Amino acid sequence: MIRKLFIKTASLLYICILLVLAGCVPQAARDNTEILQQLNELEERVKNFIPSREHDVFAIAVINEAISAAKNGTFGVGAILVDNETNEILYRGQNRVFSEFRSDLHAEMDLLNTFEIQNKSNSRDLLRNITLFSSLESCPMCLCRIITSGVQEVYHLADDFGGGMVHLYDQLPPVWKDISEGRTFKQAECSEELSEIAEKVFLLTADLDNKLKSEDE
Repeated sequence: MIRKLFIKTASLLYICILLVLAGCVPQAARDNTEILQQLNELEERVKNFIPSREHDVFAIAVINEAISAAKNGTFGVGAILVDNETNEILYRGQNRVFSEFRSDLHAEMDLLNTFEIQNKSNSRDLLRNITLFSSLESCPMCLCRIITSGVQEVYHLADDFGGGMVHLYDQLPPVWKDISEGRTFKQAECSEELSEIAEKVFLLTADLDNKLKSEDE
């Protein structure tokens, strides 16, 4: 009788300890664990994906950069530069706003910074024969930077109707529209699944926008 009572008491105590420990784990930590798990699942899907459309290989590359950025605690967006003649991926970039902290380092900015630093004398001429791919539609800041850089073709995987500028191209100030006349800014010719994955990677980190808001709000 005493032995049974002891076992029952010990079992209840063990359950109580587990409940207490579970309550001691901060919600943020649990959220981060869930996000990491989802990123790993998306990464595995990309790893096993078989390219079938024109831009799928490049889409996979930018998604991998986006996942890497998200795992580093910043916005899940990636970008690459591709040689138009060889289809070689020349440079890779990713969002680093919160992983460093650098307010200017969206994925496209990070990418173009690297390219221009390494090709100081003729970066603008070279970029005329290079295509830029990003996992997410470029924001106003990045689109204007891309226009200034001289890149002629720009493709994004996922639309960003809340913060993107490509779908609002006609609302650009006249000077920017004039400079970029004849260039291509549109969604990539990639599989729908890859576009969906790119969007999901970004959305897993989208709440970081709250960190950019004024503390007085």
